[in-house]
Amino acid sequence: MDKTNLELKHYCSNFNKIRAILKKMGAKKDSIKNQTDYFFELPNKKARLKLRIEGKKHLLIYYERPGFLKAKSTTSKVKLYDVKDRQLMSFLSDVLGVRAIVEKKREIWRRTNTVFHIDNVKGVGGVFEIELQKKGKITASDQKQFKTYQDKLLPYLGKVIKGSNIDLVLSGSK
Repeated sequence: MDKTNLELKHYCSNFNKIRAILKKMGAKKDSIKNQTDYFFELPNKKARLKLRIEGKKHLLIYYERPGFLKAKSTTSKVKLYDVKDRQLMSFLSDVLGVRAIVEKKREIWRRTNTVFHIDNVKGVGGVFEIELQKKGKITASDQKQFKTYQDKLLPYLGKVIKGSNIDLVLSGSK
């Protein structure tokens, strides 16, 4: 599946206020998951390839996006592939090499086509992410909706995270 996301990622030291705002905005708590992401080495350093394992579910995720900027939505291109063959992990590890492993507990909230992630990333701490997801082009209406979410949440978020969770884990950031 191909999709386009508007995204923003920030450090967050207190998720209680974020949860209260999400409830006021009409978002609903969907699930809590433990995820392990295996990031593979790629020649194109702007792209990321990871195999996400959530219990028995394996999902291959490829994405390209520039770094995040404070108070700006970032467009990313994402390709998802549901993995049935459990040998793929070993194959990709041998062929590409594992660059890093990111382990996190993820609380997922949803409102229409937007997903809010409340993450506790091992070795990093609290990370909050907004993802407006589309199968197609991002519209002016999508941009406006995303900005509304940002405006309500930004006062309670910490420093913007420019890269991906792999960058945080590799740098040992907090």
